[in-house]
Amino acid sequence: MRQKTRKALRLSAHNAAIALQMLIEDGKVASRDVISALKKREAVIQELRSRLAALGEDLGPMSRRAGRAGRRVTRQAPKRAKKAISRAQRVARQAQGRYMAAVRQLSKQARAQVKAIRERSGVDAAIAAARKMAS
Repeated sequence: MRQKTRKALRLSAHNAAIALQMLIEDGKVASRDVISALKKREAVIQELRSRLAALGEDLGPMSRRAGRAGRRVTRQAPKRAKKAISRAQRVARQAQGRYMAAVRQLSKQARAQVKAIRERSGVDAAIAAARKMAS
């Protein structure tokens, strides 16, 4: 296998511009060669942009569909079986939801009163008191 004989130069844009200017001044490179190289570069860039735009128009709907399908696949988590809860747990959770809904619209003082009622008399009494205070 043939090895590369030239090493790639790592120049900043500023250093490359200075080196090019020095070569032009020394007569090693003609300014018309630089101008033609820049024109060729612009033509290549323009051609690539037009080809890329043509590809974008042709594949637009298909790529969007593929993108959506890819996102759907990544978003989905592995399906797990729902763990069954007991009847008592379900009733307790429903009561907690009703309590939170009733207390949400009350002031801090009223919430404290309802909380005291809940500790003394239970959730159902607290919900009734909260609804009464709200109206």
